[in-house]
Amino acid sequence: MLVDMNAFDNTSIDFLEEIADDGATSDYSTQLNEDYVFGLDGLENLDISETQQNIEKAQNILNPNPPTEQPKILSSLESFLDETDVRLRDVVEKVFRRSDRSFVIVRDDKIEYANQTFLNLLECSNIDTILHQKFLKFVAKEDWDFLAKNIGEMLTNNTAMEISLISGAHKVIKAKFDAMYLFDKQHFTFILIGERVSARASSALNMYDQVTGLPNFYLFEDRVQVIVNYENYKDVRQKRNMIAVACVALDNFKALKSLGIHDLALRKLAENLMLTLRKTYTVASGLKYHFWILLPDVMDEETLKLELSKIQAIFREPIADNFTNHEISASIGVSVFPEPATSAKKLIEQAILSLQRAQKEGGNRMQIFGL
Repeated sequence: MLVDMNAFDNTSIDFLEEIADDGATSDYSTQLNEDYVFGLDGLENLDISETQQNIEKAQNILNPNPPTEQPKILSSLESFLDETDVRLRDVVEKVFRRSDRSFVIVRDDKIEYANQTFLNLLECSNIDTILHQKFLKFVAKEDWDFLAKNIGEMLTNNTAMEISLISGAHKVIKAKFDAMYLFDKQHFTFILIGERVSARASSALNMYDQVTGLPNFYLFEDRVQVIVNYENYKDVRQKRNMIAVACVALDNFKALKSLGIHDLALRKLAENLMLTLRKTYTVASGLKYHFWILLPDVMDEETLKLELSKIQAIFREPIADNFTNHEISASIGVSVFPEPATSAKKLIEQAILSLQRAQKEGGNRMQIFGL
């Protein structure tokens, strides 16, 4: 749009010229001078209340028609979260209703919301069939303890877990979930976001850890069971060899993660374990704990001590990145078959108990169950 410069109000221009003139003042400046000019002596005995009144007068003069209402600002982050929680259902309904990933809100163990993808996964036609039902009702019983023990790991360390679900047709469905804690003052509330695991991925890719390339804990459990069965059912005239299981947790893993080198540390430790230990040993990636090691065919206690000292030495060596050496602190729990552990299950349970004892005693040490 073109502006006609001749269309300016000459009166307004004359008014501006008068303000610039040293000998002329406008009505506004005259009124301000009469009310607010004071000397330095007056500053020493300045009346705050009077000053505030003067400021208000000035504002009224300069802006005679102020807005009647100012926008309200939330007083704190907490009040902001309170407000967003009220609208949470509307948000997730719009964002996740058509998502290709399953989306579930669980409050105090009960399902408060589920999108259509999750309903399809469970082969449910109506949300009323699962709403306000316990989430564990739709989880395979063999995964109940696993989920209860690892939900904290999922919420705090951004760890995705694979869970077996039971569909409406009583089929077992594998799904991998991420978990996110939801701010809630009165309830324990979290969100599960997941996707179905195909049979092919479950049987192949998911048997190995993506970071280290090591067998995962499920494959490790299977190998422990196989070797224990072999020793249990061998000819009675043959001597049963010792089997040892070592469970390893990095005490300073959170510090490594804060530096962004936790994956590097896991890969290098896995490589060192594989290169140092015997080829007949199984080194695996854990769930709650970082490494599991299976030592089959241990001839005697002296051999066991020697092999355990090799494992401990690996975790005492610093991990180097491009610039710095980073110290590693590791707690190690060990269990032994056939005494005191009498089964594959006991081997794993006693290794965990030994590890927990090592951590309670300050960490960075090895503890053998029963010693």
